[in-house]
Amino acid sequence: MARDMRKIMRLVVVAIVLTAYIASNGCVVNGRSIQSEDVELEKELAAINKPSIKTIETEYGDIYDCVDVNKQPAFDHPLLKDHRAKILRASRKDASLLETNPTKIGLKEGCPAGSVPLRRATKEDLRRAKSSFKRLSSFEPSNPGQGYDFAGIVTTPPANVLFKGIAARISVYQPPVSGQQSSTALIQLQTQTETKIDPELYGDSRARLFTKWSEEHDGTVDGCYNTLCSGFVVTNPNIPIDTAFNDVSIAQRSQVFQWMMVTLDDNIRIGYWPRELFSFSGFSVGGYNATWGGLVHTETDVSPAMGSGIFEDGNYNSTCNMVKVQVNIGNTFVSPYDNPVRVLKSRCFKASKQNTHPDYRFQFGGPGGLPNSCVA
Repeated sequence: MARDMRKIMRLVVVAIVLTAYIASNGCVVNGRSIQSEDVELEKELAAINKPSIKTIETEYGDIYDCVDVNKQPAFDHPLLKDHRAKILRASRKDASLLETNPTKIGLKEGCPAGSVPLRRATKEDLRRAKSSFKRLSSFEPSNPGQGYDFAGIVTTPPANVLFKGIAARISVYQPPVSGQQSSTALIQLQTQTETKIDPELYGDSRARLFTKWSEEHDGTVDGCYNTLCSGFVVTNPNIPIDTAFNDVSIAQRSQVFQWMMVTLDDNIRIGYWPRELFSFSGFSVGGYNATWGGLVHTETDVSPAMGSGIFEDGNYNSTCNMVKVQVNIGNTFVSPYDNPVRVLKSRCFKASKQNTHPDYRFQFGGPGGLPNSCVA
C-alpha cells in the first residue's frame, strides 16, 4: 500500500465507502486467486506488524503491540528514512484547546517509554481497508456523492494565507449503524482526523478515532487508513490512532467531548503526518478548505443517523455539536470569524452555526432514513 511521493502530493481528503468483501476458497477476485492474494497480504502484514516489547489486549478484543517509536511502519516510507518521531506537547499559548477534561480514551495501561501502541493487523483488517476504497469517490462537502450525506460548515483562508491547522471540540455519539453504513464526525484539512462508526472497517459498531488519506489518479481513487501503510507517525504511548471511545454522549444527558486537532508537526497529541510527505505539494506550508461536520454513507436507500440522531435545534445538550472551532493562522489558533463560513445541509441532515458565542460553535445531525420521509 506504499505510495510514491508524486501520488502523495495529490492528496484528496475524505472519501469513505463501505463495500462488503465476500470470498471463498478457490474463487477469483479482480483476476487474482485468493491464494495469490493471501501471499500478498502476508507480505504486507510482515511489513506492518513490527516486533513489540509489550502486547496489550483491550476489553473489546483489540490487540496492540508496543513498538519502538522510531521503528514503526511510518519510517518504512522512503521520504522518512532520516525522520525521527517528534514527541511534542501542545503550547500553553493554545491552552484554550486543552482546558477541557475529555472522556478517558486509550489504553488502561500504556506502552513503556519510547514505544507506541499499534493495532496488530490481520488479513481481514487489510481486506476491509482495501475494499472500503474500491468504489471511492473524492469527497466534496457541497457534493458528497451517491450514497453520502454531509452536514456541517466549510471555510477557506483569506487571500495569500494558508491554514496551518484546524481544531474543534466534538461531542461524541454512537448512532446505530449496520454493516453497509457508516456515520462520521470529522474535521479535515488535506489530511483528516475523525471519529467514525464503521462496521465494515473495524468489524464492530463502536465509535473510534481514525485518520486517513486518499488520492485520485487516472479516474481511480486509492488511500490508506491509520498505520496500514507507511507515513502516519504515532507519538502517544497511551492512545492508539484507532482507539475506541469508552464513553459516548446521550441526548439530554451527559455530553462527552474529545479534542481532535489536525496540525503540521506542531501541537502533536496522538500523531501526525510528517512535513516531508507534502514537500512537493505546497501543503508543507499550509492547507485550505477546512471542513467540520458529519458524514454518513449507505449502500442501501436508508441512511443511518448522524450525531445524536436529532436535527439541530439550538439545544447543545441534545444535538451533536462542535465548539471552540478554530483555525491556525500564523501559528496561532483563532476562531474563523474573519473568514467566509458556509453552512451545508441536506434533506435528512441539518447544520447551523452560532457565531455570537465567544467561541465559534455549530450543531449538526439528523435521524437519517429514507430521503422522502425526512423533513425538508
